[in-house]
Amino acid sequence: MRRALPGVERALFWTLVFAAFAAVAVALGARAADRIAVSYEQQRTNYAIVRVIAPEGQDAINAAQTALNTAPHVTSAAPMTAGRAAALLQQWGGSDVAAGDLPPLRLFEIELAPAEAQADVNGDIVAALAQGGVTAEVVGAPDTGSGGGLAGVVRQIALWGAAAFAALMAVIVWLAARGLAARRREMVTVMCDLGATQSETAGRIADEAAMTGLVAGLVGAILAGITALVVLMLAIPGAQLETLRDMILPIDLLPIAAAPIGVAIAAGAGARAAAASIHRQAARLG
Repeated sequence: MRRALPGVERALFWTLVFAAFAAVAVALGARAADRIAVSYEQQRTNYAIVRVIAPEGQDAINAAQTALNTAPHVTSAAPMTAGRAAALLQQWGGSDVAAGDLPPLRLFEIELAPAEAQADVNGDIVAALAQGGVTAEVVGAPDTGSGGGLAGVVRQIALWGAAAFAALMAVIVWLAARGLAARRREMVTVMCDLGATQSETAGRIADEAAMTGLVAGLVGAILAGITALVVLMLAIPGAQLETLRDMILPIDLLPIAAAPIGVAIAAGAGARAAAASIHRQAARLG
């Protein structure tokens, strides 16, 4: 390491690499949790059940199926089976109901396309069914069942958890960089005796620490990014690099880009504070 990066302390360098790697890994994990939560909430929002009220008989079911196939906002529609209904009752309400105990069903499961906030999705679907001679109602997934409201909680935990962990790693970097200033005590004392100001002396030590932090942060961020790619390829069977390129959004790369800068700032600040303290002590003794 001394040959590759002259003047860089090995222990400090690898401590900063570890801090950057850990912070980026946790941030990428938080981004993955956030995207999973958003995807799950979208699936809940885009799911609904249509209950046929009138008329009676199989003809009404057939008419509802025809109307739903051409209804606005509906991407797919299928009659609900008794087994599926029993599973939903268990999932949403905790009711342990056997499929054989259910009466004949007049229900359809539908998938909805994303719509604008002001769109009356349920009203449009009910109107389309009415044009087909079917009276029905649309019921969405309950807010208190099937993980309703959980997505927002998961997103908040992921965001603040990653932020808190990044702050902890920044403190570790700050403390580690103070050790660099302590190992440069003799140089700081000599510069003080030669008349260098506290700002000049602390700035020189801070620049050295910041450059170390920048390189270490870059190494740690790249290692974390490579690890994340490996995990994705193992977690998604048959995933190719082209598939991952389509899945990864620009914002997902933000932790990797921000880590070197954050480590450099924290290391520079820690070294500057320690060097300034040593300079003040030397000035009093001098």
